[in-house]
Amino acid sequence: MLGLISLVFFVYILSWSVGRVGEGHNVSLSSLVILVASVVLLLGGSNIGGYVSKAMKIQTTEIRPNFQTTMALTTTAWKQNIALGIGPNNFSKFWAAHKPIEINQTQFWNSDFYAGSGFIPTIAITTGLLGLLSLIAFIGMYLLSGVKAIFAQVNASRSRYLATSTFLVSLYLWVMLFLYTPSITVLALAFIFTGLFTATLAPQGIIGQWKINIFSNPKTNFLSVLSIVLLLIVSIAGGYFVWERTIAVTTFQAGVIKYQTDGNIAIAKESTAKAINMVQSDTYWRGLTEISVTDLGRVLGSITNQNQLTETVRAEIQGLIVDSVESAKKAVEIDNGNFQNWFALGRVYEILASNGIEGSLENARSTYAEAALRSPSNPSVPLALARLDALAGNLDGAKTNIAKALELKNNYTDAYFTLAQLEVASNNIPGAIRSVETATLVEPNNSGLFFQLGLLKYNQKDFAGSANAFEKSVAIMPDYANAKYFLGLSYYQLDRETDATKQFEEIAVTNPENQEVQLILTNLRAGKSIFADAKPPVDSTPEKRTEPPLSEEI
Repeated sequence: MLGLISLVFFVYILSWSVGRVGEGHNVSLSSLVILVASVVLLLGGSNIGGYVSKAMKIQTTEIRPNFQTTMALTTTAWKQNIALGIGPNNFSKFWAAHKPIEINQTQFWNSDFYAGSGFIPTIAITTGLLGLLSLIAFIGMYLLSGVKAIFAQVNASRSRYLATSTFLVSLYLWVMLFLYTPSITVLALAFIFTGLFTATLAPQGIIGQWKINIFSNPKTNFLSVLSIVLLLIVSIAGGYFVWERTIAVTTFQAGVIKYQTDGNIAIAKESTAKAINMVQSDTYWRGLTEISVTDLGRVLGSITNQNQLTETVRAEIQGLIVDSVESAKKAVEIDNGNFQNWFALGRVYEILASNGIEGSLENARSTYAEAALRSPSNPSVPLALARLDALAGNLDGAKTNIAKALELKNNYTDAYFTLAQLEVASNNIPGAIRSVETATLVEPNNSGLFFQLGLLKYNQKDFAGSANAFEKSVAIMPDYANAKYFLGLSYYQLDRETDATKQFEEIAVTNPENQEVQLILTNLRAGKSIFADAKPPVDSTPEKRTEPPLSEEI
């Protein structure tokens, strides 16, 4: 696209200079350079582009719904409200409620998208037919003015150059807004260059001019000055509003990074609290919930006998419980249409239920039900309900909900992990192994089934069998981190430390902040027991945990 714009500009400037008396043969060198570079990159294919990206250390990953999916969502949105759409800044909620179920089979199944295939297609969803027609009318007038400006008979070469250059630059940016979802910077540049182009139209006579003397009498003079002062105050207030939110985001992200790098919960909680004091955002409250839950897990995991449960520890646990519940409720209060907020609150109640807090099980069920209403195709909800059934002793209900989760996402690692634990709890490992082995014959390319088979055999201490199953799972999906994790443990139990180390080194590449993986690698290289010096929540029996050791988007 950039090469095409450069070609048009180069030809236009050259065509106006050729054959005109008193003008030399002008050539736009900048557009010529861009044109040549675009042709070279186009003809060279991915080889040259890859070399340039590597040399300049440019890494870009663009993830967004495609145009067909966006149009399907537009149809759904217009069925609800064709005139006004779903409302500004509501795309992420709409995506959670109406995303195609096929997305669940990708690594982005639990990702929030805040826009569709492009800025302009997203406008059709968020503002409806009225918003789309308004934008089309604006672009239509803009294009018509651009054509008139390009072919206007203007003697001044400077005016012609300014009109053409600003039009083509703004045109390029508007096309990008249709094809992509750019940053606020690109959106601002589109409007800035459109405004500059519009300013060149009046001197060329393409648009008329109205001259209004606002200082013609004392009354209009006073009102004009008052309006300018008020506009200045609003601008300053708006600037402070944006600045405050920018500082809040920076502070929150700094705390998250600090926690990911060295596990410092205190600094993470302090940074999140500062961000909340600046801006009341459900994202920050939800982050504070996760920090409090993690801290609660640390405290509970450190208690190995009743004597450690002192009054000080009891008070700390009680405080963390209150903080977790209140911060999750605050996130829901700020935005009760957000699936993530309800799910976070349900997760808090689930943890409390697992520790025997009265009434938490019922609260968790009702909260997860609210989450399901906002994202009916998300497999994490039926899996969460399965965990609640297991807590209540209803293993059949738990298996039914796990089956629902796997219907939504047949490669759901957490579901296979939980199902394997249920079979172990039912003392039905041999029967479960036979069932899963039969299932792998029907679905030989299902990495999740081999993962479940490996877990069952690992629980049975058949480490050779588990290693074989995990190897097949990794062969089907090479980036399957949890399969590699248990494959490494199986190798360790088979005294294959070198192979085990290799697996955890590969995991460390994709999970560089994971402290458990770093601990295991340190122990393997030092010849120690693989879980030596482990501290809660890390323990030596990962196969018995409520969730897989590694978080991965598969």
